[in-house]
Amino acid sequence: MTSYVKILRPSVVFLATFAVLVGALIVGYYQPFQILIGILVASLIAGAGNVTNDYYDYEIDKINKPKRVIPSGKIKRKNAAFFAAILYVLANVLAILFLNTDMILLALFNTFISFVYAWKIKATFLGHFIDSWLAASTFLFGALFVNITATIIFLFSMSYLTNLGREIVKGIEDMKGDKKIGARTLPVILGKIISSWIAILFIIFAIAISPIPYFFNLLSISYLLLVIFADLIFLFSCFILLFNPAKSQKIMKIAMFLAIIAFLVGIY
Repeated sequence: MTSYVKILRPSVVFLATFAVLVGALIVGYYQPFQILIGILVASLIAGAGNVTNDYYDYEIDKINKPKRVIPSGKIKRKNAAFFAAILYVLANVLAILFLNTDMILLALFNTFISFVYAWKIKATFLGHFIDSWLAASTFLFGALFVNITATIIFLFSMSYLTNLGREIVKGIEDMKGDKKIGARTLPVILGKIISSWIAILFIIFAIAISPIPYFFNLLSISYLLLVIFADLIFLFSCFILLFNPAKSQKIMKIAMFLAIIAFLVGIY
């Protein structure tokens, strides 16, 4: 049972959970039962996507991450496929039964995209962009309890850009295995140095737009102070990226979490 929890990647599922909650709170939605259902739907889709990724990444993971549950033999591939299917179905049934039309459509869309991403797109340069959509769109999902606001658009944009930078960094880490299976990720195509600078440019772009919600009176001064702190950590991660990509993307995670908190505190 532990392996079936591990393959979901609880830290990624938690981020989806947190993003839905933040999106709902930012647009002023506070109905606990509905939010709980939204969290379950997003978490199940995120978990299913992770299981599907591991199913299709079997050959890569034997090289890059042999201790993962499928290459290590703790879960059979066919069992992982069945597990992912159950999670996808459960997520969309809950959405159809309890959520509004916009949220149902986004849940169905992300289910389709997450499967196609793992099946065909992840091993291409488009994979970085699609994975970043799947991560950032959870904020939109939470906001759709009410509607998409300007604040949510900024949160989505910053999340997308920073996730995109981090995904490229992860691609740099995985270059060895990706080359062996013929993957065409951005780092494989352009090399480590150019890909690093592209990742840095996306992060810098996110930093550049981060003060805008404050100057347009969308969020309070507490947002600005905390997001500046997050921006400094992002800049540090960019510096570290040139020497240690693995450490850099872990630092980016911390900065991303702080930036999300900044949006949350900034609405009050």
